[in-house]
Amino acid sequence: MISIVINSHRPEMAHASRIMYARLLAGHAHEVIVIPDALNMCEGYARGMRSVRGDIVVFAHHDLQYLFDDFAQVLGRALGEFDVIGVAGTDELVHPIWTAAGIGRLFGQVVHPGAKGGFEIAVYGAPRPMIGGIVAMDGLFLAARRAVADRIAWDAAVFDGWHFYDIDWTYRAYQQGYRLGVIPELGFFHQSPGAGSPDYGTYAKRFADKHRTSLKTRNLYPMQVATQLTNSLDEARSVLRPAFWRR
Repeated sequence: MISIVINSHRPEMAHASRIMYARLLAGHAHEVIVIPDALNMCEGYARGMRSVRGDIVVFAHHDLQYLFDDFAQVLGRALGEFDVIGVAGTDELVHPIWTAAGIGRLFGQVVHPGAKGGFEIAVYGAPRPMIGGIVAMDGLFLAARRAVADRIAWDAAVFDGWHFYDIDWTYRAYQQGYRLGVIPELGFFHQSPGAGSPDYGTYAKRFADKHRTSLKTRNLYPMQVATQLTNSLDEARSVLRPAFWRR
């Protein structure tokens, strides 16, 4: 069984997520666990973990749209190769903000609404459908085998808000010896571009304090990403699955 855990205080978004996963996982045993009153991301996910019945656990934002029809197949292939997977991350963590590692160290791709209409595909790096050697990943979409997820507790004591819960969870998975992979083949449209938060810096500092002895020290290259503009999600689909992957 596949268990999907979602923190959502918006019933319409939770309902849309249920419908989407029911379609994508038709013929596969699954459950969608919605936490409508999470105190923070970690607390909600930890509460969800106490209810899951599946041997695969997905932690996902409520405003995602999967753009293909092969979710179950790609998920299964990816978790056959890796212990924890996501859609964006880095193979070198030099700062709490994972994108500070710069071009060549960032991987993944995600579609967002365009600032002036249309759609923007943030391409961090997608040289192939699956990329290993990852050390930390964004929390937009994460999945793991149940046995692995059980061993990596969500740290709601330190990350009692909405930021850096994901980098901490995946980085600790890497530190515990689990294999992390970014899966560009998992093509998602993230309906929210993300907004700034006044407490973002607070949680960045908490992460830095917690992981001070293991973060690498070198020059930072903040948020270096290629952006592909498209007029439609159909056009975005063709960008997300480039022809050179099949060569």
